[in-house]
Amino acid sequence: MKPENKMKLYLPIALSVGFLVDFVLCSKEIIEDHYWRDYTGQIPNDAIIAGTDKQGLPIFIGQVFLKEIGLLPATIYAHSSSIQATAWGKVFTVDKNVKILCSQNSEDYRWIPTKIENMHLLTHCHLLPGGTETETTLYIGRVIHEMELEIGKVYPNFSPYKGLALPHNGKQATYDTFEVLAYNCTCSKNNCT
Repeated sequence: MKPENKMKLYLPIALSVGFLVDFVLCSKEIIEDHYWRDYTGQIPNDAIIAGTDKQGLPIFIGQVFLKEIGLLPATIYAHSSSIQATAWGKVFTVDKNVKILCSQNSEDYRWIPTKIENMHLLTHCHLLPGGTETETTLYIGRVIHEMELEIGKVYPNFSPYKGLALPHNGKQATYDTFEVLAYNCTCSKNNCT
């Protein structure tokens, strides 16, 4: 085979391999290694710890399925088999159809301080979707509410609803300033806002 014909043969292969390498490297940047496990009152070893409650016990990130509403993020307390979620301004207490967020690499997840009007500026991290409500993607947020760290749902800033919402006295409390859960951040741990 003539050298110029060999080059014609190798060039498409090299380009294909180069594309594959670029694709794998780019894909690696956004690999999601989190997963939702069924929650039945037992905390799995790979559950992502979201903080601590008033007694210093760990809290976890839950997800509840409510028929005709969707999947809602919520707080899981280690000492409770039921959790509360909020939708349509109401609070729902459930002990079925509950999931808990888990990962083998929980250190790759960060809580990023933000305000609802600035969420679209968080381009250095991938926000972790925590569910859906009436076909709107919800994110996972946390805030200190009545001297206790709690998990809630975060509406995207284009939604007619705004901020982080969580259960409070049978109703929904809303915050404009909160922390949102993110992963694969390209910023330093101390400079992600």
